[in-house]
Amino acid sequence: MAKSFYFSIQSWMLEEMDLSLTDVAVFAYINGLTNSEELGKQGWHGSIRCLAKVLHVCSSTMNDIINRLEQRGFIRIANGFIISNLHRDLPPKEEPKTPAVQNPDTIEQVDGIEMPF
Repeated sequence: MAKSFYFSIQSWMLEEMDLSLTDVAVFAYINGLTNSEELGKQGWHGSIRCLAKVLHVCSSTMNDIINRLEQRGFIRIANGFIISNLHRDLPPKEEPKTPAVQNPDTIEQVDGIEMPF
């Protein structure tokens, strides 16, 4: 059975890379494969035509996208693999903070200071 795989378009990809959404999606897919522990961190291994089919883009468009990403240094092609040159970890999840709620019934009254409500 094939392993399932998903990829994320992260905000820094949209904000900092100055790419079209299609280019960002292709980069995010390759970046996800490059950084996936479960899939061996190998990147995309296969033809550009097959990558185009997987991502539902025509082959000539995919070829243009790969060329743009490679020219800008976002990916490299080595030994038949398309590999992301960039890696950023997602920020660690923070525990939600409980807001400090002050109930006026539980706050001690200070002499001489009146509560406005």
